[in-house]
Amino acid sequence: MRKLMFFAVLLFASLTSSADDWMRRLPSGTYVAQLSIPGAHDACTGSGWMTGTSLLADRYARTQDLHISQLWAAGIRAFDLRPCVYSDYMNINHGIMPTNMHFEDVLHLLCDSLSQHPSEFAVIHLLHATDGDMVKDVYNERLVQLLNQDWLKGRLVDFRRDLKLGEVRGKILVLSRDSYADVPVTGGIFRNWTGEINWAKQMGVRILAPNQTQSVCIVQDYAETHEAGALDNKVAALEQLLEFARTHVATTSGAIRWILNFASAYSKVDDLFGNKISLADGYRDNAVHTHAAILRHLREKTPGPAGIILMDYVGVDKSGDYEVRGKEVVDALIQNNYDFISYQTGIADTPQSAQSDGACYDLQGRRIERPTHGLYIVGGKKVVVK
Repeated sequence: MRKLMFFAVLLFASLTSSADDWMRRLPSGTYVAQLSIPGAHDACTGSGWMTGTSLLADRYARTQDLHISQLWAAGIRAFDLRPCVYSDYMNINHGIMPTNMHFEDVLHLLCDSLSQHPSEFAVIHLLHATDGDMVKDVYNERLVQLLNQDWLKGRLVDFRRDLKLGEVRGKILVLSRDSYADVPVTGGIFRNWTGEINWAKQMGVRILAPNQTQSVCIVQDYAETHEAGALDNKVAALEQLLEFARTHVATTSGAIRWILNFASAYSKVDDLFGNKISLADGYRDNAVHTHAAILRHLREKTPGPAGIILMDYVGVDKSGDYEVRGKEVVDALIQNNYDFISYQTGIADTPQSAQSDGACYDLQGRRIERPTHGLYIVGGKKVVVK
C-alpha cells in the first residue's frame, strides 16, 4: 500500500500544475505563524471512498475533488484529517463516511513528499471522527502508538509559538483537537476550541506543547452556513480574522499569535428524519463565497500574513456546477508570502535581470507576460496590480 501511495504522488504530480517547492525561496528565519498556508478541510474526501459508500459520500461528505497527493502538488501544506478506529487500523473518515485512505498511509505519503521536497513542511489538523468508529475507546492508545513509531522519528516536530521555517522544513507538525494524552506525543493539542462567532472565544483557544507551555491560537471554525444570514456572518468572521492576521505582524516572539481560519462550511442541507445533513453542494456553494472573500482581501489590502486557512474544493477552479476558484485562491495565498516579504524588505532578493531589463517579473524571478494581480517588479520597481 505504501509503494502505491508513493507511485500516486509521482503520477498525480505530473497531472497537476505543480507548486511542489513554493517554500524554497522563503527565508528560513520566517516565523511559521506569519506564513500564509493554504489548507484542505477533510483533505482525503477527494481520494476515493470505501467500497459501497461512494453514492452517499459523494452527495453528503465530499469536500474535495483532488486526491491528497494532487493537493500536495497544488501547494496545499495544511491537511485536515479525521481518523477513526477500525479493527486493526485507523481510517480517514468524514463523519460516518469512510474515505479510501488509511491514516498511516497518509503519513507515509506526506513523508515521501517531504523527502522529495525538503524545503517544505506540512501541518496536520487532527480530529477524531467518533461517528465512524467501529471499535470504541481505543483511539487514544492507537494514536500514541502510531506517533511513536520508529519510521516517524525525526520527521515530527514539537510545537513552539516561535517556530521558524528553517526548523520545520522536511517535517510534519501535528495539531490535535482531541486531548489524546495528558501531554502531546508531538506537535500540540488544542484547548478551548470553539466553533462560535464570538471574538473573545476565538481568542481564547490555546495550543498545549510537549513542554507543557500554552500559546495563543485564534480560531474561526463556524461551520453551519445554511440558516438565513449565516453565510454573511461566516464571511464577516473569516474577513475579521484575515484582517487581524494581516495587521498583527509580531516583532518579538512573545507577540506571536497563531491563526487557524476555516473557510470551510456548508450552506445547503438535506432534511432527513428531522436531521439537517450537510450536502457536498453546500460545501461548494459556501466555497464560492469564502474563496471570493479571501481573494478580495488579498487583492485590496497591503500584504500581510494570512495564517493557516483550511478550505473546501481547493486546487480546482470549478467543481460540479460551481465556480469555486479553488486553484486561484491557493495560488494567491502562496503568492501572498512573496508579496509580504517584498513589501517588508524591497527587491534585493530578486534576480538582477528583474531589476534592470524593464520586463515584468514576479517575486520569484519568473518573467510574466500577462500579470494578473499582486506585486511585480518592472524596471527595478515594485508595481501592484489589482
